[in-house]
Amino acid sequence: MTLNYDAIIGFSNGMLKGVELKKNKFKYTNLLDASVGLNTLSIFDENKTIISSQKKIFLFDLQNKKITKKYYIKESGCISGLFKLNDFLFVGADNGTVVIKPIKLTKGLVAEKIDVGSNLACLRKCLTSDKYGTGGNENPLKIWDVETRKVEFTAKSPKPDMLQLKQPCYVSDIRFFNNKKVVVSHKHGVVDLHDPLSSQRRPVGSFTAEKTGFVCMNIIPDNSDYEVIVGSSKGSIFHYDFRGKTKFPVKTFRGSTGSVRAVSCINYLNQMHIMSISLDSHIRTHNFNSGDISLKDYIVAKPMALLIKPEENSIK
Repeated sequence: MTLNYDAIIGFSNGMLKGVELKKNKFKYTNLLDASVGLNTLSIFDENKTIISSQKKIFLFDLQNKKITKKYYIKESGCISGLFKLNDFLFVGADNGTVVIKPIKLTKGLVAEKIDVGSNLACLRKCLTSDKYGTGGNENPLKIWDVETRKVEFTAKSPKPDMLQLKQPCYVSDIRFFNNKKVVVSHKHGVVDLHDPLSSQRRPVGSFTAEKTGFVCMNIIPDNSDYEVIVGSSKGSIFHYDFRGKTKFPVKTFRGSTGSVRAVSCINYLNQMHIMSISLDSHIRTHNFNSGDISLKDYIVAKPMALLIKPEENSIK
């Protein structure tokens, strides 16, 4: 991202705000007024971000604070995820289709469509290779190769419980570790670690939280390839380490009274913090080591997406 924003928040009404972390406070910049309903935010390049609505995609210029291009998808479902790779937009619709759309309208180039399974809820790009993951309601994790357009790994359904009853599968978020392993959160309160390089298609590690669901997730940068932070529908954020021998979180970050919509790590005052947005209309940062809230602010509208500056964050 350009300018001095440490993060960008997207709201349900389409409003965008740039966020700077100052000492003991947030500083906001209005980037886009309320317009269309917002679903997702994604990075296009250092000067632009991608906004998705139900069936529309907008390229937004952060420097000039304006929409520069619009795209449309003709699928029956709404957009559930998207990312840019090379000269294409990969757009996931909740009807189970991933549309691969050329960014530039060149003669001979047409949009491709891939069937990835019904009720798609998450589409996530791998940052270290040309692969991406998909998943949703009764639609387990699948890892796809960008070049071949073929699925390389499909997670196996969870084992039945002790009464031999079928266990649910509802993928809410997907993240790729640098060690090729993949972590998946579920809306029924389970987070699974998969190893696509092994012969085992069921999870190689798993955590379960009682009486809550997992909405969003992120990995912890420069820490390990086994640690994640997971936002829950009850407002808590859990830190899990798959190397541990316990089934409990390493720590729990509390304070929200609404479902956590997005969570990420960010540097603030020379320390790692956890930044989150939640449906109680607040933005928060927790100190990663102590678990205490360091900054909190009421942001009026309902936040839906949080985009952290991709390069090393400036410390203010």
